Amino acid sequence: MSEHAIALSRRAFIGTAAVAGATCLVSLDPIDAFAVTAEEKKAEAAAALDSLNAMRSKLDAASDDYYTALAAQEEAEGRVVEAQDRIDEASEQIAGLQDQLSVRARSMYRSGSSTFIDLLLGATTFQAFTTNWGVLNNMNENDAEMVQQTKDLKAEVEEEKAVLVEQEQKAKEAAAEAAATKAEAEQVVSQHQALYDSLNAEVQELVRQEEEAREAAAAAAAAAAASQQQSTGHYGGSSAGSSNNNAPQAPAVGGAVGRAYGKLGCPYVWGAGGPDSFDCSGFVSYCLTGSYGRVLGTTYTMAKYPQVSNPQPGDICWTSGHVGLYIGGGRMIHAPAPGDVVREAPVQGGMIFRRYTG
Repeated sequence: MSEHAIALSRRAFIGTAAVAGATCLVSLDPIDAFAVTAEEKKAEAAAALDSLNAMRSKLDAASDDYYTALAAQEEAEGRVVEAQDRIDEASEQIAGLQDQLSVRARSMYRSGSSTFIDLLLGATTFQAFTTNWGVLNNMNENDAEMVQQTKDLKAEVEEEKAVLVEQEQKAKEAAAEAAATKAEAEQVVSQHQALYDSLNAEVQELVRQEEEAREAAAAAAAAAAASQQQSTGHYGGSSAGSSNNNAPQAPAVGGAVGRAYGKLGCPYVWGAGGPDSFDCSGFVSYCLTGSYGRVLGTTYTMAKYPQVSNPQPGDICWTSGHVGLYIGGGRMIHAPAPGDVVREAPVQGGMIFRRYTG
């Protein structure tokens, strides 16, 4: 990881941290009661998580570079040791050959030139004399040549060692640089982790506050709906001639909406009917019946309930592939999809309102 990339990461961290500032109440609406909503803070936390994951990837790369450099350093050190072993071996060979020459010379000439003369005078012919003379010369020449070859080998290995020592130093420097980069990346990851943890804590607190506000609003809406039903005999204030006068009325509207608000944040799990997770039909079934696991049907079979055009809190928002619970104001609470949680959202386009008949 380059210093430039890390510097950019730090600036991104500082900028994100500044955005993660204050939240304040500016409205009495239960959803817009906070200057920063839970959804906005979740988006901010998601961006921080993306940044954290990117920095983790860079840290992984820096760690790989560090361990690669460390392995290269160890390999270079091993080559230097091997070269020194060869130098030591060549030095021993040179010393041995030189000792042999010294012993031979002392043996041959310890009594002046007698040994040498005896060898030559002992020849019975001139040909034998010249042969013995050549043998003596060849012995000395061969020994000297072996000593020189060994010296040449030693010089070659020492030159190789000098190159390897230089490579070893460069490998050490590369390993030290990679270690510094890795440590710096770890620090930046730690900063991003702290930022994400802080934002996530804010999200949880905002969700709690908003759920409290929505529960209060739901209770008020339920009381108003019950009062309206008591005074008019139906929901929504439609006239007696309305085309929906004969539609069955949603029972315990306040209870269904209240139960829906009470499950905000529960994870979507296909086929689940509570108490801690739901799919879309399981969630709507729980809200309408108040019972866990009592599934009223699939999204497809919920088409049996009558369609209404004056939807009231507690009605079903329906398509052949998805259902949610209507809470009024063009909004619903639903269990959207795998990987998501029970949440409030606008009613999706193309949805039909149906009324649960028990």
